[in-house]
Amino acid sequence: MSTLAVAIERKQWELVSLCLLVGVVEAAAALPPNAVEGLLEVLAQTGQPVGLAWLEGEDAQPQGGAHRGRRR
Repeated sequence: MSTLAVAIERKQWELVSLCLLVGVVEAAAALPPNAVEGLLEVLAQTGQPVGLAWLEGEDAQPQGGAHRGRRR
């Protein structure tokens, strides 16, 4: 079994999140240079927090009136 599978089975959520983070970093490193920037732009249009600003409690809302909450 993989480290991720064992961590999930044992409910070691910090290790699960670390394994997932490593996977995301490895996948992002394999992308062309502009692909990550494009992904961040798409995420910003969804109204989801982008970058680390949301961890620090800063307003991470994209410009243009998008907001989180229930969909219309």
